[in-house]
Amino acid sequence: MQTNQIERHETIRELFHLFLMVQQMGQLIANTSHGAAHDGARELNELLHQARLKIELLHAELPTASHHHRDAEDSMALARFTTPFGA
Repeated sequence: MQTNQIERHETIRELFHLFLMVQQMGQLIANTSHGAAHDGARELNELLHQARLKIELLHAELPTASHHHRDAEDSMALARFTTPFGA
């Protein structure tokens, strides 16, 4: 496997984990906000969810050989945290 493919895979994986954390923070904002602020937090969470889905598509486009044992952990994290908003 080429070095640039490994680096790309690692970058995409790191983005995935960062977006999980950012989505959790967005969910906390939504849970603690009220009124008009809640609508803004919901919109933010929808955008974050769409961005994470795009990151997952980039990951899926990587050659299979570049995927490694952390992919199972990524899938488990995805199953644990999904937003009811968005696609």
